Order: sequence, then structure tokens, then C-alpha cells
Amino acid sequence: MKKRLLACVLAGAMVVGSLTACGSTQSAEETTESGTTDTAEATGGSLTLEAGKLKVAAEVGYPPMEYFDEDGATPIGFDMELAAAIADEMGLELEIVDTAWDGIFAGVDADKYDVIMSCVSYTDGRNEEYLLSKPYVANAPVLVVPNDSDIADVTDLSGKSVAVQMETTADYVMQDQIAAGVDVDLRQYEKVINAFDEIKAGRVDAVCTDAVVASYYLGDESNNYKTVWQAPEAEPIVMCFKKGNDNLKDAMEAAISTLKENGKLGEIATKYFGSDITADIDY
Repeated sequence: MKKRLLACVLAGAMVVGSLTACGSTQSAEETTESGTTDTAEATGGSLTLEAGKLKVAAEVGYPPMEYFDEDGATPIGFDMELAAAIADEMGLELEIVDTAWDGIFAGVDADKYDVIMSCVSYTDGRNEEYLLSKPYVANAPVLVVPNDSDIADVTDLSGKSVAVQMETTADYVMQDQIAAGVDVDLRQYEKVINAFDEIKAGRVDAVCTDAVVASYYLGDESNNYKTVWQAPEAEPIVMCFKKGNDNLKDAMEAAISTLKENGKLGEIATKYFGSDITADIDY
């Protein structure tokens, strides 16, 4: 687990283009000589809600994991490029379903899409309610403050204002601090970009968010801020499925395993984070 913020490299970001996996011409029921994963269940039915299509939910507003390209319509980012590579490996067409975070988990239970790939952190609570994949990226909540701040730890937050995206693990971390007696002025926002807008404007004392997104939002102002705390326990990034959807989970994990073996996973990671932060992930 990296102990410092992960650098983002956005040059050459992938354009998904009409939300389909590039070069995918094989149907969901076929197996090619090149070893493309067969996505048909043993029963003969489709693994996915819609035959031949992988519907992936994401809150497209969480760089560098998922965000819109300069055209304001094409989803790009680490999760989005990985989803396209998985769909391509499985011979499926990819459809990205842009979904608000506060309803994204209810949607997978309601069969609105096959899987959530949206920087979903593993937690014991989520693991009880949903079917989670093996981790594919290491991650942990961090606390970002201005360089001249006297905050050195989460225990220093009494009387301080902290911005978070609501219903994220960072939000829950701050709520735990409040429950533990730390007098945090918690400011909850619908989008993580709003949290960083607040600290850049000097309206909050700190931002708590995922390590994998913190450096991106600081951008050219990164020299004005520092990370003073990181959660002691990693909350790695996973795919989230409806309970009972083990066959699709296994198939997507198999696709990631292939992408790790052929170097594609590391290539995507290096593109968005500046290094292969997936190197130590067991796939």
C-alpha cells in the first residue's frame, strides 16, 4: 500500500467512443481461438442482464477513476478504461450507466446494471450486503489540508470543518470521528469536486477523500496542500455485484487476471496514476 498520494498522469486519456469496447466483435456466447473468455453460463443463459452487453454503473465525476472527456459526454478514467478492456476480453459491448452515488448500490440490486465499477471501496458492511470482487487497486482515505494548517492528524479536527463527498468511506470515517468525540464540523457534498472547491476557496479546513483521487483535484495547486493522515487500514477498490451473481463476478475476475498477465492492467494503471499501483494485487 503506498503511503503517499498517488500521482496522476492524464496525458493520452482514452476516448471510449460510443461507450463500446474497442475491437469487440465477438458475441457473448462465442469462444475464440485466441482465448477470449466465454461469457455464457453453464445453463446456456447470458451472464449479463442483456445478452451481449455489459452494463457498468459509475458516478462519472470522480477523476482519475471516472470522469467525462473534454466533450462533456464521453466517460474516461481508470475504471472506465478497465471496464472497456474487460468487456473486450469477454466479447461484450460495454454500456456505461452514469449513476448518482447515493443511489448506485440500490440500482445494482434492482437489476438496472450488471456491476458497479466506480472506485467502490471494500468495507465489511458492503461485503455483507453485496457480492464484492477481489481488489484490483489499493486505496485508503486520506486527509488533505493547506500547507500552513496546524492539523496533523484526524484527532486535531475538533472545531475544524472537513469537506467530504456524502455516503463515501471518507464520509463514514469522519462520522466515526464524531462518534468518538471529535467535534468535527462535517460538510457533506454531492460531488467530490465540491469538496475541493471549498478547500481551495478557504471555506473549509480540510478534505477527506480517497488517496487515488486527492492529487488529481489539487492539480496545479498541489504545492499548497499536504496529506497529514491516511487511514491505517486499507480499503481496496473492488467491483460490486448483486448477491448471487457469482458467475459474472468470476468471469470478470478471470478477465482482469488475463489483463494483469498480458500487461494491459499495468499499462492502464500507469497511464492514470504514473506507476503500476496494481502490481501487488493478487490476480
